[in-house]
Formats: sequence, structure tokens, C-alpha cells
Amino acid sequence: MATFGNLETDVEPLAGLMREHIEVHGLVTAAREAVDLAIERPGQAELALAAMENLRDLVAYLEVDLVIHIAKEEDVLFPALRGFAAEIDKVVAEMVEQHDEVRLRKAIIERALAHVDGTHDEVQVEAAGISAALARAGHAPSVEALIELLDGVKRLDWILQGHFGDEEDDLFPPALELLTPEVFAELARQAKALEE
Repeated sequence: MATFGNLETDVEPLAGLMREHIEVHGLVTAAREAVDLAIERPGQAELALAAMENLRDLVAYLEVDLVIHIAKEEDVLFPALRGFAAEIDKVVAEMVEQHDEVRLRKAIIERALAHVDGTHDEVQVEAAGISAALARAGHAPSVEALIELLDGVKRLDWILQGHFGDEEDDLFPPALELLTPEVFAELARQAKALEE
């Protein structure tokens, strides 16, 4: 269950950032549940395959979409909020520190996935071929490897939920009060440009 999502606004780019919070939370949840199930039922290649596919979806999001999301915050929103009040500056600094922790967790998950891939030659093929490779090999990632991946996903989930909650509770409401519609329009334009 998400510990964020209490703020409601249609003001862009805040609304878009919150939609992205929900999207990444869904990917993290799907990965956690798939890996949990594969651990609970060891030896079932289709469950291990589903876990690996969910993990790859999560990592793909982290590598591209989350990088853009963080840029929208660090390069667009945060600069617009700096200087209004010391308390807001402190929250912005904390958000940047949390982004650094998310980047670290992403790297840990990527290393764990690389380790799993390295133990099965068939899994080194591109993501579209994972299903066929595991079926041909007749084996799945070890329970130990899945437990390591699950631990990384759980830590990432904990960090992201806390971070998203902090943003939506401590940073976005003051932004709604302090920034003008014209500033939000410009921020939305800049955020959209980062997606292109």
C-alpha cells in the first residue's frame, strides 16, 4: 500500500510528477509480488521468468523514465522553489539526497540482475528472449539470487515511498501556494521538454 498520494491537484507539472510516482510504485509492487511468488514456489520456471521480466521492466523504467522524473524535479521544480524560505530550501536539499539514495539502490538492483544473468548464459539474451531461454535451459534463477533481488526491491520501495510522501506532503503544497500560474506553465513546458 502506498504511503503517499494524499495530495490532489491538476496543476502541471506537479500532477504529472504524482502520476509518475504512482506509475513507478506500480512497477515496484509488481516486481516485489512476482519475486515473492517465485521464492515461495522454487523450481517453477514460469514464476522465475515472470519475476525476472517484472524486474527488467522496473530497471528499464529506472534507467530512463525515473532519470527524466528526477531531472524534472532537480532541474525544473526545485530551482523555482529555492530561496522562498529556509524550510523549503531544507526540504529541497533532503529531496536531492533521497534522489542520490534512489540512484544507489538502482545500481544495486542492476548489479544483482547482472549477476543472475551471468550465472545463466541463456538469460544474457535480450529481454524478449528470456522466456524461450529459460524454457530451453529448464532452470531458473536460484532462490538465493531472487532473495537478493527482493531485498533490493524492498529497500528501493521503502526509499521511494518515503521520498514521494515527503514531496507530496512537504514540497508540493507550498509550491501550490508560492508559485504563480505563469510560473507553473513555464515549469510544465520545461518538464515536457525533458521528455522529448
